[in-house]
Amino acid sequence: MYLRLFSTLFIIALVSLNTQLFSQKKAKVKILHANSFNQRADLGPKVKLLIGQVKLQHGNTIMHCDSAYIHELNDKKVIEAYHHIHIIQNDSIHLYGDFLTYDSSDGIARVRDNVKIEKQDITVLTEYLDYDRVQNFGYYFNGGEVFSGQNKLISDLGYYYPDLSQVHFKDSVVVHNPKYTIFSDTLKYHTITEVASILGPTFINSDNNLIYSEDGFYDTMNDKASLYKGDMQSYVQGKENLLKGDTIYYDRRNGLGEAYSNFELHDTTNNMIIAGDFGYYNELTQHALSTKRAQLMQIYQEDTLYLHADTLRAIPLPEEESQLIKAYYNVKFFRKDMQGRCDSMVYDLRDSTNTFYHTPVIWAQGNQMTAHTIKLFSRNNALYKAELNNSAFIVAPEDSIHYNQIKGRNMIGYIRNNELYKIDVDGNGQTIYYPKDNNIVIGVNRAESSSLSIRLSNRQITGINLKSDPNGNLNPPYLLPSEDVKLQGFIWLEKIRPKNRWDIFKHTEMPKMEELNKAYDDYQYGDSEDE
Repeated sequence: MYLRLFSTLFIIALVSLNTQLFSQKKAKVKILHANSFNQRADLGPKVKLLIGQVKLQHGNTIMHCDSAYIHELNDKKVIEAYHHIHIIQNDSIHLYGDFLTYDSSDGIARVRDNVKIEKQDITVLTEYLDYDRVQNFGYYFNGGEVFSGQNKLISDLGYYYPDLSQVHFKDSVVVHNPKYTIFSDTLKYHTITEVASILGPTFINSDNNLIYSEDGFYDTMNDKASLYKGDMQSYVQGKENLLKGDTIYYDRRNGLGEAYSNFELHDTTNNMIIAGDFGYYNELTQHALSTKRAQLMQIYQEDTLYLHADTLRAIPLPEEESQLIKAYYNVKFFRKDMQGRCDSMVYDLRDSTNTFYHTPVIWAQGNQMTAHTIKLFSRNNALYKAELNNSAFIVAPEDSIHYNQIKGRNMIGYIRNNELYKIDVDGNGQTIYYPKDNNIVIGVNRAESSSLSIRLSNRQITGINLKSDPNGNLNPPYLLPSEDVKLQGFIWLEKIRPKNRWDIFKHTEMPKMEELNKAYDDYQYGDSEDE
């Protein structure tokens, strides 16, 4: 029933529209005024010449000009008009030019030379314009300009629809605004709202940034954009940052860009990318956030660090022209030479320091490092120092069942050419390691000291300096019971180590972390006799 009713109403509306169009085409061309009227034999039997303040009417259209020829051909009239042409459509649209041809059968006015259309605050300028007075739209095809508010719009082709308050631009489209310039292939512009619809590759260039999109909207009145993915992602490129996403909402006045799906924020100064399924960046405050598969990519000289967390934030330090990168909850990271996990992380760009909090685990140069807090220091994009603070523990597998171990309250590891070459232990220093001769294990060495230094080469311990209260012994290999070759708090966490950049997104439980925490506590509070 509803379908039949809709069909009936649609047919009635269509018939009504066609009737209106037909009546407008069939309306007679009326001569309202002319200073002189001529119908000379040399002009032809059906040609009239009107001169001086000519005024004609066809339907709801009034035409003014200095002179005009009216050709009567069968059931239509063709008008040729010259100089000071002024066409008034529906009492609201004013069309000007120097030459006009008009066919009453199709209602198309072809205006040439110094052409101008005006409607309220909209002005169209061109040299070649065809205006369909029946359908009520005009189009230029050899270059034109449209003025709307603070915007000047230029294109090779343009279609102006006054009833819809729209102008459609095609080919070499340029929009000049005091704050920015738009370059586009195809654009649709709403003259009342001053919203530009992006329908093809488009660049919006300003002093602060460059916007690119192939689909979306730009509100030129309120400086807001909604950008969608075409063949390429949309992006907003600033002086030091590049914001990308499948969907971007951008507020120029507040400097805020929000991106949904495949959000990326490129920090070109610090060779860093923050990514995720959602994120935002404020170019005025320089705050940034990423969530939902949030990822930090830190690009080094020969490798890239991939870090994942539930949430990533960039926090500016304006006075020092730097920033902090904070990662919250379930942090996992991978680099070819280093992997790790922790609860949260802070990257301080002032001194290129990464601090890992709450039972972090880091694997590097064949070593597993754990502590309550771990700091990694970089210089020229290369690690040079690691600090393990509070219950530090380093484990390095000697083979599938034996592990070299270093334990202490705090440790500092020194790195050169991407190799750990020295470790200083401060407080409750303990070690278990397997010395070798010609690559053959010759024993298991246990040593204890309140502070000690360890030298390494090719990831092997080459010397230990017990600085105070030393105690140590060398035992035959493989004869000690297992509890004597593992320091209190020992735990091997290889199963949860990320093996590649995609593992950082895998949800892997840490069933022994409670044991690790307990081991820390036992070591910190129950091992005081080792002091």
